[in-house]
Amino acid sequence: MAINAVEPWPLTDEQRAIVDLCRQFAENEIRPRGREVDEADVVSPVDIFKSAAKVGITDFMLPEQYGGGGLGDIFTQCLVQEQLCWGDPGIGNFVCSNGFFSDPLLALGTEEQKEEWLRPLTGADPLFTALATTEPGSGSDAASIVTTATKVDGGYALNGQKVWISNAGLADQYVVFAKTDPTQRSGGVTAFLLRKGAEGMTFGEPMKKMGQRAIVCREIFFDDVFVPEKDRLGDEGQGFYGLMETFDISRVVLAAAATGAARAAYEYALDYARNRTQFGKPIIEHQAVAFRLADMATRIQSSWLMTLHAARTLDAGEPATKIAAMAKLQASETAMYVTHAAVQTLGGWGYSREYPVEQWMRDVKLEEIEEGTSDIMRLIISRQI
Repeated sequence: MAINAVEPWPLTDEQRAIVDLCRQFAENEIRPRGREVDEADVVSPVDIFKSAAKVGITDFMLPEQYGGGGLGDIFTQCLVQEQLCWGDPGIGNFVCSNGFFSDPLLALGTEEQKEEWLRPLTGADPLFTALATTEPGSGSDAASIVTTATKVDGGYALNGQKVWISNAGLADQYVVFAKTDPTQRSGGVTAFLLRKGAEGMTFGEPMKKMGQRAIVCREIFFDDVFVPEKDRLGDEGQGFYGLMETFDISRVVLAAAATGAARAAYEYALDYARNRTQFGKPIIEHQAVAFRLADMATRIQSSWLMTLHAARTLDAGEPATKIAAMAKLQASETAMYVTHAAVQTLGGWGYSREYPVEQWMRDVKLEEIEEGTSDIMRLIISRQI
């Protein structure tokens, strides 16, 4: 990370290699396409995903025994996500989106399920995936979902609706969370594997979003969609456990994404401040601007260290719900502060679409909302202190 070139934890040669690869990919393939993809609005950059797949970036986190890169530790995932989202937050998250699908499968799946559903995500031409949790009436409160999975001969019938599902329609494979026992809250949630094209499964139109437009979101509708019993993930009622474990991981990885975007905005503002002259001197020599940049750098560094600490905690197998929530809260709110400060530093030009900082400010707002809002993060933390 440019703000502090000293490694906060020693990296292996393999980790340095993938960080270098992702840094180059972000600079050469992602950053130049950010504005184009943002303005396209509801078209995901599949070509960038395919290019990333050819060099091993889309499956590095999957186990070697299923064809992946074998770098499944959360620490390495954070190193990668920070670099890619420096290039562009939406594209960076899109490129690594298969990792979010794989987490509940790795937590709950049988060996047969992992072989069947993970192997197609590896190699130079992987499938796309989606994780379907959020509903019109349940966002952060995942235990309140109302989509049902009713036992039928040979499997289950899914009925209900999901909303704000990243990659919906584009994805070939889905993990869907539904209630096998609607009388229960978390104890009634079960996870299912589902393929695109299942009879009774339909999609809404692309949803118009403020930012991160590289990831197209749609609603999904289930009308007596049959799921064979062999495609249930884990036991009935075990889905919420898998989802919470997934959230701990995804929140830390998203904290890394937010930190990468914040670093991009800081570096852009710093370069601008060094080269923009006002009142006869570079604006970085004006105390207000210099202090703002100091605050930006300090907040980014603290977010990065907290994120890596949370990743190390997860990798050690220690309870990490609180530190994961802390990392996401700190990093997402830092990213919002830093991108806002970058716009302020550029003044009128920061408000212009000619410069990327206004887009990054829109993009990082999502990090304060997805996988649990900042209010929910504070609630989780408050209950464990």
